[in-house]
Amino acid sequence: MNLNVVIVGHVDHGKSTLIGRLLYDSESITEGRVEEIQRLAEEYKKRFEFAYFIDSFDDELKEERTIDTTGVMFKSKDNYYSITDVPGHKEFIKNMLTGASHADVAVLVVAADEGIREQTGRHAFLIHMLGIKQIFVVVNKMDTVDYKEKVFQDTRDKISQLLASFDYQYVQFIPASALEGDNIYKTSKQMDWYKGPTLVQALDGVMISTKSMPLRFVVQDTYNVDSEKVIVGRVESGTLRRDDEVIFQPSNVRGKINKIKIFDGEPQEAKMGDSVGIVVNGEVKRGDVCGLVGVPPTPTKEFLGEAVLLENKLRNGDKLELRCGTGKVQCEIKEIKEKINSETGEVVEKHPAEIGENEAAIILFATEPLVVEKFSEIPELGRFVLVKNKNIGAGVVLEAGK
Repeated sequence: MNLNVVIVGHVDHGKSTLIGRLLYDSESITEGRVEEIQRLAEEYKKRFEFAYFIDSFDDELKEERTIDTTGVMFKSKDNYYSITDVPGHKEFIKNMLTGASHADVAVLVVAADEGIREQTGRHAFLIHMLGIKQIFVVVNKMDTVDYKEKVFQDTRDKISQLLASFDYQYVQFIPASALEGDNIYKTSKQMDWYKGPTLVQALDGVMISTKSMPLRFVVQDTYNVDSEKVIVGRVESGTLRRDDEVIFQPSNVRGKINKIKIFDGEPQEAKMGDSVGIVVNGEVKRGDVCGLVGVPPTPTKEFLGEAVLLENKLRNGDKLELRCGTGKVQCEIKEIKEKINSETGEVVEKHPAEIGENEAAIILFATEPLVVEKFSEIPELGRFVLVKNKNIGAGVVLEAGK
């Protein structure tokens, strides 16, 4: 099984070191890479640390912070893992949304010597908003508090209260030291009072829902190839088969799948995650979403969403661009229904006139015709970005209108 994991937490709480330890202990790093990192660490006169395994740029090593999402892979005894390390800095939250959006499970890293900090609560809120149901908490840097069980228990109790406000009731807490290797890949000899799983053992126990979803093929572009019009896109859910009767929305074009084309052939079907070309009679455009005639995508002009604003302000009546899938449309803030505390998830104001930077809200959006889906049903078409010259916010679809 391939599991997508996102690692979140406050800056300097050890996310990158944790991933570096996973890579090293699972023997997922080449010897040449180890030597390269040792050379860089010596050049910059810093202690050799596992975080350097995933720092892709010299600038990050010099600044000792992760400035963008970084995707890495490792293999445990049972699974393959795709892991995304996301920034802990306040100004980099926009990158976290990109990294977390495809995750099956989240790992929240909290340093034992600092406990809950500003970004801890905000990242927990974003994980909740993005619908990630399974979360593990690594209480890291236990070596800095002499591996004391009381420190772990106090930190666990405080984080449990925070996560309960986001409806996370059953959470596995793991005391660990990523730097020393305690309870990440190998059981710690320093904390014999802890009887639970290591982080890798906990991840190996994760079960992923395999519920069936309707076909949704998102159009990226169209090309003329050998006198045929080829529609290029990605299967975001379901299965696309040759001879399927389909409909594209919001263009309202019906047709039959005459061919499915890939680089080296013409398969009979394409599954979720596949990027393919298809040949269908009819004029479609980028942003269209294809589905089976029997279970069609439905274009909407209004939907309810939960959004977090990364910068700027939003007021009732504001107009801006909204992007979902490959679609780009103009939208209006029809009504801000509730303002939400992005660190606790609590509703702080009903029907506010505006929201500001780093605030979240339940918003009714009015849009040009666009296909969106409830995030809880088809998450690949349930995420959106808000744009005013640049990305200023992001969110998920709670209810799709007609």
